[in-house]
Amino acid sequence: MGERTPDRAGPPPSTLSGVLTALTQAPLGIAIFDREMRYLAASTQYRTDQGLAADTPLDGRLHYDVFPGIPQKWRDIHARALADGLERSHDADPWERADGTMEWIRWSIGPWRTEDGEIGGLVLYTEDVTPRVKAQRKLEAAEAQYRAVFDQAAMGVARVSPAGRLLEVNDRFCAIVHHSRDDLLALGFQEITHPDDLENDLVQASALLAGQVETYSMEKRYLGGVGEVIWADLTVSLVRDADGQPAYFVAIIEDINARKEAQAEQQRYQGQLRLVLNELNHRVKNTLATVQSMAAQTMRGERDPRVAFEKFEARLMGLSQVHDVLTRESWHGAALEEVAERAMQPFAGQASGRVSVSGPPVRLQPGAALNLALVFHELATNAVKYGALSTAQGQVSLTWALDATGERLALTWAESGGPPVKAPTRKGFGSRLIQQGLKGELRGSATMRYEPDGLVCAMEARIPTNPPPPALFGGD
Repeated sequence: MGERTPDRAGPPPSTLSGVLTALTQAPLGIAIFDREMRYLAASTQYRTDQGLAADTPLDGRLHYDVFPGIPQKWRDIHARALADGLERSHDADPWERADGTMEWIRWSIGPWRTEDGEIGGLVLYTEDVTPRVKAQRKLEAAEAQYRAVFDQAAMGVARVSPAGRLLEVNDRFCAIVHHSRDDLLALGFQEITHPDDLENDLVQASALLAGQVETYSMEKRYLGGVGEVIWADLTVSLVRDADGQPAYFVAIIEDINARKEAQAEQQRYQGQLRLVLNELNHRVKNTLATVQSMAAQTMRGERDPRVAFEKFEARLMGLSQVHDVLTRESWHGAALEEVAERAMQPFAGQASGRVSVSGPPVRLQPGAALNLALVFHELATNAVKYGALSTAQGQVSLTWALDATGERLALTWAESGGPPVKAPTRKGFGSRLIQQGLKGELRGSATMRYEPDGLVCAMEARIPTNPPPPALFGGD
């Protein structure tokens, strides 16, 4: 409600009757009163707005008699306007009628003045704005309901312009994509969409704009802060204006990052399981082939079944010792020193304190560890049967060294203090096993020298400086 000093005087008495007649026909709610608040004139629209019949006589009647239920606050306003000559108004003043219905009246009241400048009475302008107020309140209620749903939704919700600008986002949307509301409102959806998903999103949005589809859904990745990638399930629909033109998109997103991570973990696990099965199949086949070859060669070269069995059993024990190491290490590999010690363990009783093993730390891949274990076991077997370990004074020294690149490994098996040795007239299974063991994965070789002090086996092998990541059962 406002007040202002009147900027016009009322009509002079000579023209008052003509003015009153014109006001009666005015399409507005207008009433003119004297200083006692008796009606001088009122428009037909005024009578209608006040719920009176169009022919209801008002001239000369007291306003408060016609409407005895007028609130005291309005009576006070009338009195002040007559006293101070200031105009007052209200855009939507609530008024409860006698029947209990609530209405809202837009009114303006101010004094009219006589020819000598005195206040002659009041002019009242009224308009029933109840429909407008009710419509506004309905709109506000709908807006409040929309705001409550929008802000409190468990899903992320955004309004996006046809050009892709983010117009409005709720708290959940900000939480899912890991951006503040201010940052998002300065961006377009293209700028927070992963490049690999952008083309598909744009194609489907274009189809929506063209009216080819009513909505679309997709799984997409959003770009969060500091290089984050966030998976979300996206559903998009389009709101059009009264003319059927695109107004804005409504985008609803659900956080599926945990599900995607679980799927990736499941895929990784399944891939790992397939690798395990493949490696297991490969290792079993290789082990069976090795055992088969050892059995065939042992039986072929030894006529005495008991001796052949003992040789075969010893070789299997040497193989199993290194298998124990690799199993403990989950087949990720083994240390060369431990491989050598395990390969020599079956001979500990016969060669106690007479075998030395030394060299820098070297990590072997599983296949290389098994091959070298068989080589060491075969050398030790020959030493016990024919070489330095066949006597009480004989000794064996196994040493190794890496070259400057760390890729080439030089190993030396040197026997001393045993019986005189001489080169064999034919190459047996043991010699072939040593050569084949170094030739495969180790890409190496072995040279046998039968010197006066005892056998010297000089071996070379290749050790990769950057071996591939170990599988659960190692490499070949």
